Amino acid sequence: MAFVLAAAFVGGDSLALADRGEIVLSRPAVTLADVAGRGGLGRLGAVEIARLPVGRDRLSLSRRAIATLVRRAVPGIVVDGGDARVVTFRYVRRAEAGAGVCQVTSAAIAAGTAITRDKIAAGPCAAMTAAIRYDAARGYLVARRDLPAGSPLGHLVVPPPATVAKGDAMTLVSRAGPVTVERSVTALQSGSVGRRVFVRDRGGHVFAAPVATVTP
Repeated sequence: MAFVLAAAFVGGDSLALADRGEIVLSRPAVTLADVAGRGGLGRLGAVEIARLPVGRDRLSLSRRAIATLVRRAVPGIVVDGGDARVVTFRYVRRAEAGAGVCQVTSAAIAAGTAITRDKIAAGPCAAMTAAIRYDAARGYLVARRDLPAGSPLGHLVVPPPATVAKGDAMTLVSRAGPVTVERSVTALQSGSVGRRVFVRDRGGHVFAAPVATVTP
């Protein structure tokens, strides 16, 4: 399929980018059909050129960057309209599009703190704040700066914090009847709740232990 798509544009065929500042997506991926200024692409319209970051419902790219992604996905194509103007792609789920449900912070969240499901609530739809980032190593969203209660998050997907990253400080809890012993260890690999990860204690001993809980 990749060879067929690439060959379809050999011969100087061109694609004009749509002249829109915002493009609404029905799924978290950008296709040729989304950015094209005209139809008639056929099967080529389904070719993906980019995907939205996990947990985010918006992606902003310059038209120049979009043109580069198009050429990367379909070698041989000539792209018209690549300039510095910014296009925002907004992913709206079908259920949310009808209900108009968005999220806001339900309590103040300090900079560097994870944005978890217990800290958000349904609220009015507004422009999503750019003061959040996705921590890929740990699998959750983090506030870049202090967010007061009521800060808009848009159609945001908040994944549960379910992973531990290599280098994280952890507490190993051992229980024998009524006796509980805790000691500090360091994760030697990434892992998720319920799975075993290798850790090292302060004495340099390495062993595997299951992850019970993760606290952001």
